[in-house]
Amino acid sequence: MNVKAVQKRLLFIVQSFGDTNTNRFFARNFSIPRTILLSSYQSIFQINLSNQSPNYSNMAKPTIVMVPGAWHKADIYSDVASNLKKHDYPTISLPLPSAGATPPHQNFDGDVAAIRKILEDLVSEGKEVVLVVHSYTGLPGGDAPKGLGRKEREASGLEGGVIRYVVINGFTTPEGFRPAAEGDYSQIPDWMKMDLEKGVVNVLPEDAKRIFYNDLSSKKGDELAANLLPQSLGVYSSTATYAAWKDISSTYLMGDIDQSSFVPEFAEMMIRGAQQAEPTAFDVVEHCKEGGHCLMISFPEWTADALRRAAGESF
Repeated sequence: MNVKAVQKRLLFIVQSFGDTNTNRFFARNFSIPRTILLSSYQSIFQINLSNQSPNYSNMAKPTIVMVPGAWHKADIYSDVASNLKKHDYPTISLPLPSAGATPPHQNFDGDVAAIRKILEDLVSEGKEVVLVVHSYTGLPGGDAPKGLGRKEREASGLEGGVIRYVVINGFTTPEGFRPAAEGDYSQIPDWMKMDLEKGVVNVLPEDAKRIFYNDLSSKKGDELAANLLPQSLGVYSSTATYAAWKDISSTYLMGDIDQSSFVPEFAEMMIRGAQQAEPTAFDVVEHCKEGGHCLMISFPEWTADALRRAAGESF
């Protein structure tokens, strides 16, 4: 049995220390002073006796799994990961399989499988996880955690699970949604340059700077645009089969000057739609007033703080 399970079973003992009858029992039957006994429980089980709640700073923290959006490499989270490491969070920056794939993927199945595999590995070890997705990856990311939420696992007597689902400027779509019907790309924005022969979609550097990096310097935008990967076109014809926010607590991080498809007006519409289907969906929405599409690059400290709150911290 792990420490967390022991905490839960013994918390009733600690809570009862304030009861007069219990105090008399300990006085009659134990030579150990009550203050020492309480101190021992607090030390061993990391229990804050002032309010009967766990001392969060001493507990094992959730693993934060971060997945980039289309075209981007996993290293866009490097500054966020470094910040989280300072606060003792384990992190995993997971590459998006459909970005730069050869041959390109015909659907989002590979993305769903990759995200689900890492989640399954972690929760099978009894670990708690915060899943973070960006932009397009809200589509496969919404599918991947099915059955892996902490509440669902607890109901089955299992430890670990996804404790919060975080979307950064991305899809918050329900089951049955797909961005484009197969072969019909009339709704794809002009800045997404399709190469039907190769089965990929690209973004030109000047468009990337305007759409993705409008909150960064021109020099930084040039550097980032040069590192973009061809994105598999087929993923945009994939259909969502699950919505993680229906069963898992969820957070939306919104850049208020995002110029991508996920401008604030559209993001707010998606959030309202999710909340109509599930009133508890996206109970936390955080706004980065000067942030654009890639908050993890332009505002890494702000993003890391938001993820710490998503993991359960209060500040």
